[in-house]
Parts: sequence; structure tokens; C-alpha cells
Amino acid sequence: MFWKKKEDNKIIFWCDLKGLPEIVPIKESKYFIPEWFKKAPSFLPEANELTDMPTVKRCPGFIDFFKMGYVLPAWCDFHLEIGENECRVKTPQNAFPTDYHGHYQFIDYLPKHAKKNVKLSFKPGCPWKVKTPKGIKMLELPMIHHYNPDFYTVAGLLDSYLIHEMNPIWLFTRTGEFFIKRGTPLSMFIPIRTEEFDVVIREQTTEDADAMGKQIYAITSVFNSKMRKYNRL
Repeated sequence: MFWKKKEDNKIIFWCDLKGLPEIVPIKESKYFIPEWFKKAPSFLPEANELTDMPTVKRCPGFIDFFKMGYVLPAWCDFHLEIGENECRVKTPQNAFPTDYHGHYQFIDYLPKHAKKNVKLSFKPGCPWKVKTPKGIKMLELPMIHHYNPDFYTVAGLLDSYLIHEMNPIWLFTRTGEFFIKRGTPLSMFIPIRTEEFDVVIREQTTEDADAMGKQIYAITSVFNSKMRKYNRL
């Protein structure tokens, strides 16, 4: 009897910096829950946990999202001094490469209300690479729900089966002096399967209405709903 070979489903991250995978590794996003969310109560102090509605702390939309992908942390310290027309960048021993995206590459084409809030497009030389199976791409997102007041990473899609470089681009939203510590979460990578779907767009049918009615009844007819069963983060 011949057994079908198991489909390759490995996602591989590698780098050329000795010790980086042990000291500041890429890790699952569940290890980078924002502090405000961790500190939020699941219920208000006066609430009855059996019968009252919980807070965002038990919302499946947040909890499932925080478990979705992998986070790229800063691999070294960065010190930036950003002015209106210039920028100075330092890394420890100046041993880590940095670069920029000129305004003509990106910022010049933003809407006016967005352009005025972007002072620098910064592109540090990322040492990490990633490889995924065929048909899997990496969706890069900024650290949503972290609300960094200084910068965020541009979202994009990496065809990581063919192109392996991870090149986060940071957009700084104001001028000033900034110190980005090693280990600071920069962006989140979510593996997605790229395939075509048959999309149907229509008005509600009787079957749709019946399904929604059952869903609403299933959720609202008990106190101990799915939201209350979610593990705390």
C-alpha cells in the first residue's frame, strides 16, 4: 500500500544574524497582546458575570485576531531624529543598515489629509526572510490595536513562496526624537491561502432569514454564550 505524501505546510523564518532567533525571535502574535487589552476587565465591577454582558475583553473578534499570525519584533535598537526636511538615524555601533523610501515613491501620492500626518517613510534593513508553501502568501499588517503614537508599518501582501525578503516600511507621524527598543513589535504577518472564490451578491432569501433567526436565538436564549466561554488573554 502506498501512502500519499503529506502536503508541505511549513512556514520557515530564517535570518543571517547569529543569535537573533534565540534572543529576539519572530513569535506567534498571541505573545504580543497590547497592554491596554490585557488590563481591561472582562466585566464591570458591579456586573453579574453570569447574566451581564462582558466587555471587549471577551469579544471573539479581538481574541481570535490576536491569535492569527506572527509578529516581527525590532532586531536592534533604533534612534531617530526626524525634522521637517531631514532625518538622522543611529543603530548600535551603526552596524545595522537603514534606508528610506523617498517621497516620490509613496508619500507624494497620498491624499492631503493623510500626507500631512506622514513625516518619514523609513525602511530598515530587515535580516529576516520567510518561506511558505505554494499558494500561501503573507499578509503584513501594522500592529493593529497597539495604537503606537509615533509610527506604524505599511500593510501589504508578500508572495513568500517566490520572494522571501521581509521589508517592513515604517511611517512616522510626527517630527522629533525617537528611541525604538529592540523587541518592539513592528508588524504582524498572517498566512493566507490565495485562491479564487465564487462570490454571490444578492438580496436575503427565506433560507438566509431562517439561518439568521436560528443564530440569534442560539446566542440570545442563554446567559452563558460563547463570548463568556472564551479564555482570558
